[in-house]
Amino acid sequence: MGFPKDYRTRFKVLGVIVKEQALRVSTVYGNELAATVTSRDKLPYPEGSIILVEFTDALRDANNQPVRDANGTLQRGAVDHIDVMKRGKDFGEAYGANRTGEWEYAGYRLDGSYTTPPEKSGQCAACHRTAGPENDFVFRMKAAPARM
Repeated sequence: MGFPKDYRTRFKVLGVIVKEQALRVSTVYGNELAATVTSRDKLPYPEGSIILVEFTDALRDANNQPVRDANGTLQRGAVDHIDVMKRGKDFGEAYGANRTGEWEYAGYRLDGSYTTPPEKSGQCAACHRTAGPENDFVFRMKAAPARM
């Protein structure tokens, strides 16, 4: 699949997930193809779509307190890891019964090395099965109205 090192400049932010209790901020990015899917009626995602989630702990101040913006929203700190899913012809066959359409998954560190290589990402596919085929196995679509 390959790590998209320039995702922050080339991909569009599709959403931000703030987990207050865990003090985590996750930013969801999509390449140009993935960004074209703005509602369920535009599913499935086109071949070549890439969705990336950047996981960070909340930024902390000198007193180890979470930093918030003017609206009280947690600010993202250093990137912990990045999970990527990519749609391609015949992708996902290795996941067997956990296959989620033609999606392949991988986890990365910022240096591009794997936290989880595609061939060991069966647990990612198993989790994405819970988003359901009606949402093309993408959690973002699970929460989406018919038209976003």
